[in-house]
Amino acid sequence: MWPFEDSVPEITAQDAAKRQEYDYIIVGGGTAGCCLASRLSEDPSVTVLVIELGNVADSWASKVPAISAHPHRSGSQAVRWKALPLSNVDSRVLEVVRGEALGGTSRVNAMVYTRGTPGDYNRWKEMGHPSWGYDQLEPYFVKSEKTLSQPPSSFRGHEGPWENRTFKELPYRILHHVASATSSLGIPGVPDINSPHAPALGYATMDIATDHKMHRASTYRAFLPPSLTQERKSRLFICPNSQATLIQFSNSTSGRPKAEGIRFQDVKSHSQNYFVKARREVVLCCGALGSPHLLQLSGVGPKAHLVSKGIKVVRDIPGVGTNLKDHVGVGVMYEVPLNESLHLLERSTWAAAKELLKYVMTGGGTFSLPFMQTSLFVPSQLLDENSSVIHTDKTKLDSSVSANVPDIEIMPVAYRCSLDNTVTVKEGMFSFLIAHLRPKSSGSVRLASANPLDRPAVDLGYFSNPDDYVAMRKAVRLSLRLGEQIRSQGYPLKDLQVPETENDADIDRFIRKYLGTCYHYTSTCRMGAEDEVDRPGVVDDELKVHGIDALRVCDASIFPEIIATHTMAPTVVVAEKCADMMKAAAAAEKQSE
Repeated sequence: MWPFEDSVPEITAQDAAKRQEYDYIIVGGGTAGCCLASRLSEDPSVTVLVIELGNVADSWASKVPAISAHPHRSGSQAVRWKALPLSNVDSRVLEVVRGEALGGTSRVNAMVYTRGTPGDYNRWKEMGHPSWGYDQLEPYFVKSEKTLSQPPSSFRGHEGPWENRTFKELPYRILHHVASATSSLGIPGVPDINSPHAPALGYATMDIATDHKMHRASTYRAFLPPSLTQERKSRLFICPNSQATLIQFSNSTSGRPKAEGIRFQDVKSHSQNYFVKARREVVLCCGALGSPHLLQLSGVGPKAHLVSKGIKVVRDIPGVGTNLKDHVGVGVMYEVPLNESLHLLERSTWAAAKELLKYVMTGGGTFSLPFMQTSLFVPSQLLDENSSVIHTDKTKLDSSVSANVPDIEIMPVAYRCSLDNTVTVKEGMFSFLIAHLRPKSSGSVRLASANPLDRPAVDLGYFSNPDDYVAMRKAVRLSLRLGEQIRSQGYPLKDLQVPETENDADIDRFIRKYLGTCYHYTSTCRMGAEDEVDRPGVVDDELKVHGIDALRVCDASIFPEIIATHTMAPTVVVAEKCADMMKAAAAAEKQSE
C-alpha cells in the first residue's frame, strides 16, 4: 500500500454471510466486475456484494507498469494451470493464465487499450444483436474513458474514470526502424488506432491504460478506488479471498429456475460454506474460464457432461463452456544490441536500479513503459502469398465493414516472445509477436471434477480448423519482410527464432513449435440463440441466461464472436452496457409495483 492512502474496505466471507441479503451479487471482481459494481452502486438505495476469489493485493509492484505486466513473475496476481494437450498441435501442453485479484486480468495484462474496429461490433449486429453494433456501443467507450493524450473528439472520452495515454516517445532505436519498415511495405501510419475512422490496415502507437501518475490503470483503480469504496461502504461490499462454489436456485413464479443466491467459502480455510441471497439478480463476472465453470458446477450446461460428473442438472444449455475463442500467438525473434532490449535490465543490476530510481523520482523511464507500444493491424486479404500489400480500392480499407476487419496483429516487442527458454543470446532479443485475430478454431471449458476447488479443464482448440494456418503463414512472412526492411536500413538484426524456409510446411512447423496463448479468452457463454446449431448461445441480448430468472453473465465470455483486438476495453464496455440494462430493469420493476 502506498503511504498516506486509504485502503479498500473489505469484509470477510463470514461477515458477508451475516448480512444475508443484497440487491445484487456480483461473482468476480475482475475487469468487468469492478466496472459493474461501481455503476450499480451509484444508486444509494441498493446494496451490492462483490465476491472475489483473489485478494486486493494493492502493493507497490502491482502499480508499476513494467513489473506488473509480467504474469510469470513471483508475487504476480496471475494464476496459471495446464490446459489439455492440443490434439492438433503435436499434443503440446500450454498454460492458461488469468488474474486473481480485485481488477482481475487488468492487474497483470499488457495494459493495451484498444477498442477494435467498428466492423467488429457491426459483425455482432449482423449476427442478430441489433443493440450491440458500434454506434450503439461507442457511447459506453466514451463514458468509461479518460484519454490523457488524444485530442478532443466525439468518439474519445475525456471525463470517464479510466485513464489511458499514448507513449509517443519510442525508447529504442529499432522501433523507429520498424516504423520506417512498415511505411516501406505500404502500411500506413494511423494517428489514433481507436478512431472509428481509422483504416482497417495500419501501424499505430497504441493507447495504454496508465494513469496521470504513471501507474497501471487497472479497472480496480479506475472504478473501485479506495476513495470511492470508502464513500460507498454502507452499500458496496467487497469480499475478497472468497470462492463461489454454487449458484443456488429456487423455482420462480414462472416455473423456471431462479438464481436465489450464492454459496461460497473463505479460500484461506475452506472450512465452512456460507450463503448470501440476492433480492434482485446474481451476475457472473468470472471471465471466459470462470463463468462457464461455475455455471456447470451449479447444474447449468451440457446435460451429458454434467451427468458424467455427477452434477444434478438444473437446465440443459449445450453452449455453456463451448466455443472458447482465443488469439493464438507466435514470436518471430531476432538478436539485437543489448541496450536495444529490455534484457538489459535483467543483465545489469546497475541499469535496472538506475531506471527504477528514475521511475520513482519522475514517473518516467523504462519501468513506466508497457512491453508493447506499437502495433500493426492487417487484414490478410490485403496480402499476397509473399505478404506484400496489395493496393486495392478504399472500400477494402473501410473498418466499419465486418468483412474488412483485420485478422492479423504484429506487435514489435523489445524482449523475448517465446516459451522456449533454451533460446539464449549474449546480446538482447527483439520479437515480432504475431496474433491471429479471427480464428475459426474453437475450444471448450469443462469440469475436471465436481469439486469446485479444482481448476476447469480447458481445451484451447488451436488449429481445430486448419484454415487458421492461412492467415498465420502470411503474418509470419510479413514479419520476415519487416526484418528484411530493417536490415536494409543498416540495423544489426540477426535471426534467432525464425522458420527454416518460407515454404508452407516449414512455416506450419514453426507455428506449431512456438505458438502460445495471447490470454484473450472469450465466447464460452456467448450471446446468441439457444438453438443455434453450430454455436448455441447461453445469454440473450440483455445478458440473461436462457431459461433462468435473475441470472446474468457479464464478461468476455458473452462475446458472440471474438473481437479482433485486445479484449480489455471491449470487456469494460460489456459491463457499462450491462449496468445500464440492469438499472433500466430495476426502474421498470419499481414502476410496475
